[in-house]
Amino acid sequence: PEALAPIFPSPQGGAAWLQPWLPLSWGDQQPLLPADWATFAVGPGHGVQLRSGRLLVPAYTYRVDRRECFGKICRTSPHSFAFYSDDHGRTWHHGGLVPNLRSGECQLAVVDGGQAGGILYCNARSPLGSRVQALSEDEGTSFLPGELVPSLAETARGCQGSIVGFPAPLSSRPRDEGWSVGPRNAPDPPRFCPGVQEPPGESAGDMGPGRGLSGPEECWPGPGDPGPGLSGNRGARTPELLGPPVTLSQSPTWLLYSHPVGRRARLHMGIRLSRSPLDPHSWTEPWVIYEGPSGYSDLASIGPSPGGVLAFACVYESGARVSFEEISFCMFSLREVLGNVRAGAGLPSLGSKPREHCQPS
Repeated sequence: PEALAPIFPSPQGGAAWLQPWLPLSWGDQQPLLPADWATFAVGPGHGVQLRSGRLLVPAYTYRVDRRECFGKICRTSPHSFAFYSDDHGRTWHHGGLVPNLRSGECQLAVVDGGQAGGILYCNARSPLGSRVQALSEDEGTSFLPGELVPSLAETARGCQGSIVGFPAPLSSRPRDEGWSVGPRNAPDPPRFCPGVQEPPGESAGDMGPGRGLSGPEECWPGPGDPGPGLSGNRGARTPELLGPPVTLSQSPTWLLYSHPVGRRARLHMGIRLSRSPLDPHSWTEPWVIYEGPSGYSDLASIGPSPGGVLAFACVYESGARVSFEEISFCMFSLREVLGNVRAGAGLPSLGSKPREHCQPS
């Protein structure tokens, strides 16, 4: 196989980058790729580092299931896995595949497993109609059988999605236990913005696989407003991270998930919350932060602000006609997430009164 994964190092924290290098040493004298892999790709999106120091890069491969057509590959199936390094990136190993379900582009997070300690959580794109989640109890060396997540529906042809873990607010947990209590009501009703642009038809933005804060006295315009490259200027806006300080615990972990919510096309970037990540039925309905064609995304937890409020950033593909016209970026707080998601699975009613939006820049 000719697939390669170059590494771009930066000794300046990302301000400048050095020439890429290929990790030719893969540890334990393993071949570059197993013989039954047709090819592989990473992510796309961020990786994670465990408390042990292990670096993990999410990846997926197309495993050869049959080679009986005149010596050529007849059938392959996608499976998620992780590359890992225990020596700060000098050598790399490939972990075991998610064994049972077809799973592709993926991201990883560490969640709290109670007495079992930290568990590696994988959330993956799948052609099976909904996302696949799989768990690893050995830091990504292998994965347990995956399971479908019915509340996280895929678009018709699938799309990459992002997850990020963060410590749950201490006030969300029962006093006698270290676990979250599941979905709850939003703390305050959101302030609605008038004149939000109606979303385009469901046929827009379906390009197939591979295409790929506001205070109580202000109202943000909806994301239908034109942005850079669309005869307008959204302007860079830093969210106001309002709200009382919260005490954060080290465990358990909550998860955020970003993905288009359209079923037939890549439409409407949504944010969902899970307070019990090991439960595939724990995801809320989405908060739509952008109405219109949208595609791939990546989430990051920025950490508590000086006021103690946890903030997040999301970078995502967006556009007016197709999902990859521009790259948008927005920031929002945990308070905003809690105020805009609804408990329970299902698609939002975009024809009803709109909820608050994230203002992209």
